[in-house]
Amino acid sequence: MRNITILLAVLLYLQTNAQEWNTKGTSSVNAITEWTTDTDVNTLVTEVVSEDMKAIATSDGQTYVVFWKNVGEPLNYELRLQLLNAAGDRQFGDDGMLISNSIPMASFTMVWSIAIDANDNLIVGLTGTGDYSGRIFKIDTEGNLLWGSDGIVISSAVNIKLLVMENNELMVSWIPGDEALMQKYDVDGNAVWATPQAVECSAGKTSPGDMLELSDGGFIMVFHAYNYGVSSTLYAQRYNADGESQWAEPTQLSDQQTVYNTNYSCTQDGDVVYYAYTAAHSNRFDSYLQRINPDGSLPWGINGMDFDVNETDFEMRTLIAHSQGSAYVWSICTYTDPNQSKYGEYVQKFDKETGARQLSENAKMLFALSDDFKIHNGNLTLVNDQPFFLINHGYDDGATPTTLNVLLLDENGDFAWPEEIKPMATYPANKKRVHFTENVNNQSVAVFIEDKGEGFRIYAQNHVLGAMPPPSSPVLLSPENEATGLELSNTFSWQSVEGALTYSLQIADDNTFSNLVVDESGLSDTDYDATMMNYETTYYWRVLASNAVGDSEWSEVWSFTTEDNVGINDFTSDDISIYPNPVSDYMIVDVKQPANIEICALNGSVLKAMTINEQSHRISLSDLSNGTYIITIFNADGELIISKKMIKN
Repeated sequence: MRNITILLAVLLYLQTNAQEWNTKGTSSVNAITEWTTDTDVNTLVTEVVSEDMKAIATSDGQTYVVFWKNVGEPLNYELRLQLLNAAGDRQFGDDGMLISNSIPMASFTMVWSIAIDANDNLIVGLTGTGDYSGRIFKIDTEGNLLWGSDGIVISSAVNIKLLVMENNELMVSWIPGDEALMQKYDVDGNAVWATPQAVECSAGKTSPGDMLELSDGGFIMVFHAYNYGVSSTLYAQRYNADGESQWAEPTQLSDQQTVYNTNYSCTQDGDVVYYAYTAAHSNRFDSYLQRINPDGSLPWGINGMDFDVNETDFEMRTLIAHSQGSAYVWSICTYTDPNQSKYGEYVQKFDKETGARQLSENAKMLFALSDDFKIHNGNLTLVNDQPFFLINHGYDDGATPTTLNVLLLDENGDFAWPEEIKPMATYPANKKRVHFTENVNNQSVAVFIEDKGEGFRIYAQNHVLGAMPPPSSPVLLSPENEATGLELSNTFSWQSVEGALTYSLQIADDNTFSNLVVDESGLSDTDYDATMMNYETTYYWRVLASNAVGDSEWSEVWSFTTEDNVGINDFTSDDISIYPNPVSDYMIVDVKQPANIEICALNGSVLKAMTINEQSHRISLSDLSNGTYIITIFNADGELIISKKMIKN
């Protein structure tokens, strides 16, 4: 038990020095720094001495930096804010603007949170350590305190977590005692629910982890269940927009030991949540990626997928990120030897559906374990689905000098730059409270605290990735160009394009693509199944690739011709009538012999199937979305009679 306690203490130290995560979209490029080329100097964010701060980017590339200023007794601290524009210029003066000097504060700060809404308003959630009351402030880019000088006050609240909803309402969760609570606030800061809702779990006390919004306006919360000390077990529960739990019982994510007073890493793909965490077991540490489906099921089993199947070195801190449209979830992890005297950094890439590890079962080494200490710091971001993050070089004990460098990997997890890393902050001092903002307009900003000889101050350094070209055009594979005699249903495939996130496929019965049969975009795979409508017809197809920068040119246009319609009755014969077309809610099918009917999507998937006799039949289509479908009719022997395009309005 003593060994586990020591392991948890080390994990807590490492996790406390870690800071959040996130996403975005480039290939190998020349990178330059702009605000200052002297990485010993960097950009001074404020003249104020501070030892605790957080930073986040706006949608137009500005950087909020919110910080505590130590003002001595009896106030101890006041909360202040600086805004750097995209050029690195201070917007709120040398000392920043005052948010509040009336928060009851003792001689220390606690874990706190920030977020940003769709209007680039900053949300700050914190605990006043003088009386453990919670405060939530909302500030716009002009420095206006949108919820007043006192903000929202919660009588007892620690470990405050924030989730800004798509409609700019705010979900807040916190610990008031033994059971976590949550409340929704509207855009004006008014409580939406009559009373806060409890986060309940029969396994013990609860502490909020992370909240992620779902498409129905509800959310999934990952939380900790605990009893004594900081050791915890991870659970998840789904809530609707009114805060009501949707699963009969919370889903247990792991059977290994985590800690509740630290931050883990999460991302989502639609309504699927991915959660990365480090856990202690059998006198060692391992890092995992768990997938949580919208119904609470865990397709990868309890614990999820291990970062590395070896149990030689310790996997200590892990971060994840996902680019929308990508087939993968990226992860980075700090390793140590069992004596925790040498540190290194590894990268892994997971298939988002199967969890399969893409960079071998043992991950890919970026920096070998050594006493040189090259490990990640700040957030993991993605640029064109390529990992982009900071490397801390040096023993990070809070006192020993360290440097910050930036690193870009390619799609295979290899270094994208010949020099591997590029300097960001090189003054020989320890760096703490490191943040690395999401990439906006090809720019990310490192914000950190260090003492350059005048006390602990906040500095920033931007890194601008050069202008990137869009991906190259895909190369088509099959069906072969000018192929003839093809069945109506075929698989269309093309070569993968480096740096591409998604693909678009078009199929038409004319070479100008004015009459599209298939028009699909956002495809993450390099193949697509589609069914054509007519026999003895020549079709044309093409593909383009897309990433965060833009679209490629369309590929070369290929053609193919479907097989002859031997022995098939014409649609206008006396045997079959289908009307109306276009159709709204109902379709009429008249047949003079028994027949089997299938209504299919353009990719060939069967949406409706039925058998009808010799009469007129009214078929409801009200449950189908507006769009183009294929109706196919077979005789009683299973022979195709007719296949026809149908449009539903």
